[in-house]
Amino acid sequence: MKNKVVLGITVLFLMVGSFFGGSYFERQKIKTSPITPLSLISPIPQKIMVTEVSDGDTLKLSNGKTFRLYGVNAPEVKEPYFEEAKVFTQNLVLGKEINFEQEENYKVDKFGRELGYVLVGGVNLNIELVRNGLARVVLYEKRAKIKYQDELLSAEKEAKVKSTGVWKK
Repeated sequence: MKNKVVLGITVLFLMVGSFFGGSYFERQKIKTSPITPLSLISPIPQKIMVTEVSDGDTLKLSNGKTFRLYGVNAPEVKEPYFEEAKVFTQNLVLGKEINFEQEENYKVDKFGRELGYVLVGGVNLNIELVRNGLARVVLYEKRAKIKYQDELLSAEKEAKVKSTGVWKK
């Protein structure tokens, strides 16, 4: 019985000590960590411009990052309609200020490119490329429905019906 009482007191002492000790050390860590200016935590929105168009679905931005359109795949070099897709994208966004939206779970690809949807002047570039037959919709079975999935699929259906671009027979 005496051993159980000693064990109980020891466990209680350790629990209380851990609780207060952890709080103490957490406060010390906060005190000694360098202060980060608020501007580094939540940067002031900056104007993002497209400085280069690599192909129909890949852009270089004024902030030095590379952006890849999500949910679509434009033709690659030496594939039919590569040049048309690239020129289409250049005409719509090159040298212009853009806005972009990202998916909740898919923000960067395996190459480090940011992923999302490009909006310029109220126009969604991803959807317009598909609507004009200059990109195909890319969906993955095991992933959740993407933000503009319905619009992209509708635009692709429209391009197929019109036999436009990559869907030309």
